[in-house]
Amino acid sequence: MAARRPWKTKPAAPGPLPVVPHSVSVFPLRAVPVLLLGVLALAGCRDETSPWARERVARMPLREKVAQMVAPALYVGADARPAQDTLLANRVAAEELGGVRLLPGSAQVAARRIALLQRTARRPLLVIADLDRGPGGTLDGAEEMPPPAALGALDEAGVDRVAQRVGEEARRLGINFGLLSAPSFPHATALPGPVGPRAEQAFAHFAGELAEDGVAVAVRALSPGPEPADTSVRVLPWDRAAAEALQLDLLRTLLRRGIHGVKPASVAVPSLTRDSVPLPDNPVFVTGVLRRDLGFDGLVIEDLAPPAPLVRRHGPGEAAVRAVAAGADLLVGVEDARAAINAVVLAVETGRIPREMIDASVGRIFAVKERLGLGTRGDSARADPAQAKEAAREGPEGADTLAAAAHRAALTVLGTAPRELLRNCRQTVLVTARGVEAAPLSATLLAAIPGLTHLQTDRVPRRGPLVPPRVPFAGTHADCVVAAAFPERRPVLAERVVAALPQPDSAARAALPAARLAELRRDTLARRIVWIDFFPAVDAAAPRAQSIVLARGTGAEAQRAAAAVLTGAAPAPRLPEGVAWPAARTLRIAAADSVGMRADTLAAIDAVVRRAIADGVFSAAAVAVGRRGSLVKLRGYGSVGGVPVDARTSLFDIASLSKVVGTTAAVMVLVDDERMALGAPLRRYVPTFRGGGRGDVTVRQLLTHTSGLPAGAWLYPLSSSDAALRRVIRTELETPPGERVVYSDFGMIVLAEGVRLAAREPMDWFLARRVFGPLGMQSTFYLPSADLRDRAVATAVESERPYAVRGVVHDGNAYRLGGVAGHAGIFSTAWDLSVFAQAMLNGGAYGTRRIWERGTVASFTRRQPNAGTRALGWDTPAPRSSAGSYLSERAYGHTGFTGTSIWIDREKDLFVILLANRTFTE
Repeated sequence: MAARRPWKTKPAAPGPLPVVPHSVSVFPLRAVPVLLLGVLALAGCRDETSPWARERVARMPLREKVAQMVAPALYVGADARPAQDTLLANRVAAEELGGVRLLPGSAQVAARRIALLQRTARRPLLVIADLDRGPGGTLDGAEEMPPPAALGALDEAGVDRVAQRVGEEARRLGINFGLLSAPSFPHATALPGPVGPRAEQAFAHFAGELAEDGVAVAVRALSPGPEPADTSVRVLPWDRAAAEALQLDLLRTLLRRGIHGVKPASVAVPSLTRDSVPLPDNPVFVTGVLRRDLGFDGLVIEDLAPPAPLVRRHGPGEAAVRAVAAGADLLVGVEDARAAINAVVLAVETGRIPREMIDASVGRIFAVKERLGLGTRGDSARADPAQAKEAAREGPEGADTLAAAAHRAALTVLGTAPRELLRNCRQTVLVTARGVEAAPLSATLLAAIPGLTHLQTDRVPRRGPLVPPRVPFAGTHADCVVAAAFPERRPVLAERVVAALPQPDSAARAALPAARLAELRRDTLARRIVWIDFFPAVDAAAPRAQSIVLARGTGAEAQRAAAAVLTGAAPAPRLPEGVAWPAARTLRIAAADSVGMRADTLAAIDAVVRRAIADGVFSAAAVAVGRRGSLVKLRGYGSVGGVPVDARTSLFDIASLSKVVGTTAAVMVLVDDERMALGAPLRRYVPTFRGGGRGDVTVRQLLTHTSGLPAGAWLYPLSSSDAALRRVIRTELETPPGERVVYSDFGMIVLAEGVRLAAREPMDWFLARRVFGPLGMQSTFYLPSADLRDRAVATAVESERPYAVRGVVHDGNAYRLGGVAGHAGIFSTAWDLSVFAQAMLNGGAYGTRRIWERGTVASFTRRQPNAGTRALGWDTPAPRSSAGSYLSERAYGHTGFTGTSIWIDREKDLFVILLANRTFTE
């Protein structure tokens, strides 16, 4: 943990919340005995426990220490009987447990049971609960707030007030330890979740404020989304830059804000650990990444509830032992606390786990309890049970106003504004799935929409009657529908539920009475549908409705906030940053004739590539051809280490394609962010790039290769990457800027340095965060980790380096610059580059994710004046170029020295990608 600030308790200030604009900017250890891993873990830990904690740990027997590391599940369902409470309290006291983990249930029952447990426990308990949506997210009768990442539309003061309210109610219920889920990147085909810089800032600010206001905070980290339902281990193919940019950088911020715990996701990240062991079971991650690299001295938490992946793989007892051996301090959600304690005690007594690890973990637990005020006055310190009981009966003053304002700020509206879509409807029907509790939504809409009716059904037809003719319903022919989807209770949009209108020349149609025929004609018209998704899952498919409202909650205030937008009582919010709507095209595999191409012509590619391999031109290749949003060709050729090339997974060094896929793409983002200007001199971003006319070179001239810099020089013999970069920055101009086109690696190298300084982070981190991550390009990066080298295509048998080049950048200058360079260094696959090309054809978006503004893509891919065939970063077709004579004048593309090329044609709505290793000759 970073430097701690003292607890503070500030009164919440109820009232409307101000809203601001959206745009702001090791080695594998499996074979090493667990005992050695424990010693390694201890070597990476800092002892920052207090004398109070150390003294108590020193005089506790082993079993009591282990019991302090266990927080079993606490049932608080509405059917929990008071007669059972004493038995439960006696069991917790007898085991001398360190805490309890609240299950979803009733706030009243939770308050009652927490008060009794704290009163009877020998040592104060950590009471752990999910607080992503406040206590009301899991406890009926408590107040629900939007998730912290969804508060990006609020200013800091607004986020503060929400965090204070959540902490205030949690403390009244007796909850002293909250779990929060860090934002993860949703799939491009999912409903857009709260992502981007403002979402991360809001989350970090919320977590820090909650931690300051008297509730310990732990964060679930490194989660890419829902965990698999089976026992398989999800492996994240992120490189280190992606892991840093997408999760670890946020985790550093959270540690600086003083969070107390980290719950690693049950995934494997080989770029961090160099193995495929899941993070909760991985001492390399806990010791090497969390403790050593990040300097974290708080609690490492592992969830051992029965559905947890670690429990499903190893069983509850062994799961507990593995988690503690890997460095976990607190085991939460355990079903059988006694069995878990017995298993860990036995592992310590038999030498599988060092006793020192247990002492260190219990010391950290006591340190958190001390900070919560549970130990500074001795072991008798307790929460006030009367206060906890009161919280279940009565919400805090002003809560309705604050919660309502927070839920309104967290709304997202996609498509037509709901109020506009519902204007002049003859009849409107609210549709929810059967069994859904939607009284607040229904009552609010009924008060504002005369004649509204509420229908519970699982299907919403776009045309025709809302229900089959045999079902009596007054609003069956309504022209407008508000469809509300709740978690696990989502109606399905269907085309119709009854037969279509008979054909004009059919006998059935001729026999219909005129009135019935008129009614059927009316029912062929598509009705207007507003879709409200309450607490949408990031992997939920976006429905095809004219207007979509995404609400970040399910309770009364979330429902009223959504209704306020529908009725016009609250304005429709602007589209959040990074969201594309309507959703842009995403790639699908399709037959050639479906997009106006010939299958036999595409098949001829196979013969050409195979002949090139047979002639020794290259040993491996991959081809992708896409048109009109469909992939009609995606195929690998040759082999990688004896394994056939796979166009989806085989990694190619794309050489100078890095200039457009990397450096140019990053500049486009910075231009959209207004952090870089094309007409600005580069010295504005790289102050050392001046003298000898260099100070006049603009960003635009570097992108069009008209800067006056030479093509390049050999940097490999220099002593370091810093020396190589200084050599490039000090290179004299050969001609005045803007006078002549000279394809220059050096120009892109200094431009990449401008990207790094303008973005205030390494360029590979920036690209992972803003381009590759949002697009789902998980196999595109600069520095493949060692575990990925088996997937990499070799590019040289001999080079200036004394080894065959495979999985390491081929370009010697890029290698000397550290592997992350403006002119070369990216590794990618044919599939990933297809996604990139489709995003460019889409005008900067892919699915629901917007990467660049449409106008930015258009300007960067247009041929520039006084620059020959050059666009900004990109090239355009010319005689004898690799574009041949088949592409239109609106096409743009680039090539790479290793045998790679990408061409994108806006007029033909087409892209063609070839990846090969022509530099590899045996």
